[in-house]
Amino acid sequence: MADLQGKVAIVTGASKGLGAAVTRRFAQGGAKVVAAARSHDRLKSLSREYPEQILPIPCDVTQSEQVQSLIKAAVEEFGSIDILVNNAGVGRFSSVQELTEKDWDEMMDINLKGVFLTCKHTIPYLIPQKGHIVNISSVAGTVTFPGGGGYCASKFGLMALSEVLTQELKKDEVKVHTLCPGSIQTDFSENPKSYALEAEQVAEAVWTMVTAPAGVIYNQVIMRPQVPPQFQK
Repeated sequence: MADLQGKVAIVTGASKGLGAAVTRRFAQGGAKVVAAARSHDRLKSLSREYPEQILPIPCDVTQSEQVQSLIKAAVEEFGSIDILVNNAGVGRFSSVQELTEKDWDEMMDINLKGVFLTCKHTIPYLIPQKGHIVNISSVAGTVTFPGGGGYCASKFGLMALSEVLTQELKKDEVKVHTLCPGSIQTDFSENPKSYALEAEQVAEAVWTMVTAPAGVIYNQVIMRPQVPPQFQK
């Protein structure tokens, strides 16, 4: 059975929802996990579940200095970095006409700039390990919908960034994965459907990506819930 014994991962947006589920799954599989988010209290609570394996580090991924401090802490504590999971994200949904500039900037900063910064500063450590980058995008990175102008734009941008990373890091054998889940039963969505994906199901997909057999890359995966017949149009 595949495991991550001896591997070191950074997971952003790790204090709750999908990020916490990925952190737990990695810890269960033997990895040392640097859990990053803005909420220190939630990170500390999560780390108590696996105190020998989870290192909680408060970090705002939009701030370059904090990202660099996060990476420095990971290397100083565990010696290397094998996996980077860019999960931190935010959604603000409104028509373009009504969307505020503040909400637009927040989505671009967290959903796109944050990934740029973590990748930029982690890549030098991933190359020697022939490691993994997992970018959590969304179905909204592949299709648009009314009210999703800012969110879709940030996730479409993330898809493009992931493709560039794939091309740039191919020669270094760093594997770049992009996961595009549909609605997940977390507090990211105000009213998720009863049949929406569970965070643990999506975390298992991330696990599958980073434990794939040698020579196999899950480059882009769209993950949707199976809609029960009574909810189908």
